[in-house]
Amino acid sequence: MNIIKYGGSRVSPTPETHDDGFIDSLIDLTKKYSSQEFMIIIGGGALAGKKQSEEPNADNDRKDWLGIEATWENAQYVIDRFQSSGVEKVCPEVVKDPTHKVSGYRIYFAGGWKPGNSTDYVTMTLAVTYSAEKVIKISDFEVVKDLSPLEIKDLAKEEKSKRLAEAEDLPEATWQKMVDLVGTKWVPRLNTPLDPLAAKLGLEHSGINLYICQESQLEKVLSGDYHGLKGTIVKG
Repeated sequence: MNIIKYGGSRVSPTPETHDDGFIDSLIDLTKKYSSQEFMIIIGGGALAGKKQSEEPNADNDRKDWLGIEATWENAQYVIDRFQSSGVEKVCPEVVKDPTHKVSGYRIYFAGGWKPGNSTDYVTMTLAVTYSAEKVIKISDFEVVKDLSPLEIKDLAKEEKSKRLAEAEDLPEATWQKMVDLVGTKWVPRLNTPLDPLAAKLGLEHSGINLYICQESQLEKVLSGDYHGLKGTIVKG
């Protein structure tokens, strides 16, 4: 089972649109690797922001639910596109509880779970539930840096960029190293390579191999040809 996590902006770059070209490329990818199973997690993207802006007085719990509902809508849209394209063995419903194992299909889509949990945490929970061989987080940066986001969170943008540029790349990291970098407590609006709660779960289940990389590196991971892979592997 390949578990792949995408940010919601890949599906809904604006609140009113979907990136059908991206979804078609995803369809082609799952067809190319037809002997492999996929669990694909979709974030809320711009749709989540729109839903939350429409209820400005909502409390944090309600805002979380609005974001979760956006992930479900995005995932269902992708499911419908897959089915209309004739892809077989696609689970017709969004996986909403990552602790409950669904079977009988080759391709599954999941979204958010419950308030207080990010889709990173959902991804890692699914990895535990399905005993996944590979977990892949598609990122917008090439490689994790050996620098704790907690150390630079209060710096000015220019200084933050400078510190990141100076930090060494981490092509490989242990789960303990990842926890050391991001901590184990959720910090609102802190941009981390992995949600702290997800990192903590990885440490508790250290047999999971997580690949954090850009979309261009995805096929290297799926094919098992890691030569020249640009990204970070978290394991052990």
